[in-house]
Formats: sequence, structure tokens, C-alpha cells
Amino acid sequence: MGLYWNLVTKVSGLTRRKPKRTSSARDLVIFSDSSIVEHFARLGYAVSLDQLVFTLETVEDYAEAREQLWHRPGHIATHDPGGLLVIEDAQPLARQPTRDIVVVSLGDARVVMGVIDRGGRNRFAETM
Repeated sequence: MGLYWNLVTKVSGLTRRKPKRTSSARDLVIFSDSSIVEHFARLGYAVSLDQLVFTLETVEDYAEAREQLWHRPGHIATHDPGGLLVIEDAQPLARQPTRDIVVVSLGDARVVMGVIDRGGRNRFAETM
């Protein structure tokens, strides 16, 4: 009867932990930090964990916000409602530079990345 689950399961060859009962979006992601960084590398983005933001907003929330709230919505390069959204040349706020935004669903939470330099894919936005 504690606040945390400590069950460990084997799924798809990866050791995954049950998420902690907490309000932190990161704690709801059952993948390791290195697995998340490797996933972004497979998408073509060299990131470190501190360049990513964890959120409870869904992929669809980002797709809707892009259309309704962002200064310049950019264009959708990839949209899989269940788990991946890649938006290119978006400008969420008027005084921010344009950027690519990638939203990846990792179960109960999403991880978001914003990259300003799309050519080198290595200059990240300080704020989303």
C-alpha cells in the first residue's frame, strides 16, 4: 500500500517499469532515458534528455493547438494520431523563431522536442 508501483515487466525486449503514481509526466513514461534519446535519433534528431519536454497533452492536442493558437502553424510532415506528430517551420509565438516540433507518444505521456536549425537538426529551442 504505497504510492509507487515497483513491478518490472519485460516487453519487446526492453525492461520497462510500471509508472510511479505521481503528477510528473516523465514518471508516467515507462521507457529509459537512453531509449527515448535513441528513438529521437532514429527520427533524425540528435538530442539529449535535457532538450526534451514531457507532457500529458496528446498528439491531437498539439495538432489542434497548431491550427487554433499558434502564430504560424507551419506544415505537418508526419501525423500518426496514435503516436507521432512532426511539424516543420512552425512558430508557436510571434516573437519566437520558426522551428520543427516533434511530439512522440510514449504511453501515458508524450515527449516534445523543438529544433530551430532544421538543416543540422542540432540547435534546439529554449522554450516551446
